[in-house]
Amino acid sequence: MIRQIYKSRYSQRVSFGFLVWMVAFAVIATAMGVSYAVLKNEQVAERTEINKLNREIAICRMNANQYRAKTDALTNRWAMRERLARVGSALHDIHHSQIEIARSSREDTAIRSTAVR
Repeated sequence: MIRQIYKSRYSQRVSFGFLVWMVAFAVIATAMGVSYAVLKNEQVAERTEINKLNREIAICRMNANQYRAKTDALTNRWAMRERLARVGSALHDIHHSQIEIARSSREDTAIRSTAVR
């Protein structure tokens, strides 16, 4: 008897179709929430990887700048002269008159052909 009262009281308020729609809505809402969480996690992972790559690029640029600065310091004319003087090297400065310009064979033939004419 109690079962009939309970069943009849709620069966008038909530129909079977409404319950099906409620369950379907709950399943769809849950699926949307899970897919949102998965996509957001992928987005955060990609952002983290991009930040890591940007950091590595910055480190490579800094190393390249340091290398350039070091090579500039080593190839600086005045620094080389000071190092050679400290070491006591036999190398010394040359005058501009001692410098000869080497020409390629093409330039030599071009110079000779213009001189002959």
